[in-house]
Amino acid sequence: MKKLLYSAIALLLASSSVFAGVTVKGTWQRKSDGNVYLYRVENGRLVEMARSSTMGDNGAFGFYFQPQQASFYVIGDKESNALNNKYTFYFKTDDALTVSVNDSSYTLSQASIENKEMERWHNFLFPIEHKAVNFSKTRSTYVDFFPELEATIKAIPSFKLNKTKNATFDAAFAFHREMSLYAYANHYLMTPRTKHPVATDFPAFYKTEDVKKMSAYPGVTNYPFAVRIFEGMVSTQMKNVEGDRSWKNAVTMISNDTLRGEIALQNGAYVKTYAAWQEIEQTYGQYFITPSQVERKTQIVAEIAKKELANTKVPAIDFSYPDANGKQISLSSLKGKVVLVDVWATWCGPCKAEIPSLKALEEALRGKDIVFLGVSVDEKKDYEKWKQFVDKEGLKGTQVFASGWSEITKYYNIKGIPRFMVFNKKGEVVSIDAPRPSEPALKKMLLEEIAK
Repeated sequence: MKKLLYSAIALLLASSSVFAGVTVKGTWQRKSDGNVYLYRVENGRLVEMARSSTMGDNGAFGFYFQPQQASFYVIGDKESNALNNKYTFYFKTDDALTVSVNDSSYTLSQASIENKEMERWHNFLFPIEHKAVNFSKTRSTYVDFFPELEATIKAIPSFKLNKTKNATFDAAFAFHREMSLYAYANHYLMTPRTKHPVATDFPAFYKTEDVKKMSAYPGVTNYPFAVRIFEGMVSTQMKNVEGDRSWKNAVTMISNDTLRGEIALQNGAYVKTYAAWQEIEQTYGQYFITPSQVERKTQIVAEIAKKELANTKVPAIDFSYPDANGKQISLSSLKGKVVLVDVWATWCGPCKAEIPSLKALEEALRGKDIVFLGVSVDEKKDYEKWKQFVDKEGLKGTQVFASGWSEITKYYNIKGIPRFMVFNKKGEVVSIDAPRPSEPALKKMLLEEIAK
């Protein structure tokens, strides 16, 4: 069986030579879940690309992939947010790497000139890396770590760079050398220790960290653990700040908007109420820039909604979509009137069956303090079809386009349509699964809310 498994790896790696890609093979002689993981970097975080089962007594593994760009990648264990058991390499097309990971470090037997430089720097920093990330093994305290850190920093001028003839790598490597030093120096302070330093114990290095400068680096979000590293740097710098030391104040130290959004999202994931989330979004929502950030924001709000919307008289979860003229209409902007939300689509038979009853209800309540808000979940490609349908059917009220099953369906756990929801004049939930217009109970509910 072992021969068969090794043959499979060999066949995979041999076949990869036909294509332009990166080949990685090696051994992992360290505790794991039985896999070795390959990560790319997205918004300063690790994203799993592939995993390879370890085989045989020496934990043989292998990867073949085509890099999206020449950049940093990480090989390590399952815990994508942890610095320990992770090794950073620089891969470009046609690179080959053979690596042996032992119980504390790694060695390369085949590597590009770039990764040989990466290995040299890793070995240079190893004394502080080992104490910083393997705290349960080394039992290091500041008493031995700070002198080690100062000695390492003092020795940096003696680290002679080899010529790689790769200007792109050289620039990235210069940034890597700074970031890796900051990573281990600050990670040390964020992990459990048996002794804790006071202000006078800290080396001068910690006061010279320039968070704004480092976070302004053009490729900062492509660097492994960038979010984690800047959180550590900011946490250290906040010790010197008088007054508010919360993460909200710390965000102002960072230059990069994407990183600001990442830190706001990370801390926003811990809020328990929609009111608390609104405070975060009002200030930091502008930094939720990437598709991944928007998706994670939606997930956070959806989790809050599951708990809060189980009750009535709680604040509605806000949403905003454009009308046929492109004007954004938010639920919160309609506060002061009762709001009946109709979630529908042009392809939905039961939705269309409710239109005559909905029109009759609108006519019966005309002139009263109520807004009828139609939210179409037709896909983006059907935008013109939606506009034509609204005109042809003479749909009244306010009609907006949600471009598919977007935030509203996640916030309000909408699995099927039509869905009717009622909100009172204060912007609170009356019902998120109200009767349909064809049912007399809906008119009764609306009249009761209008009268309040």
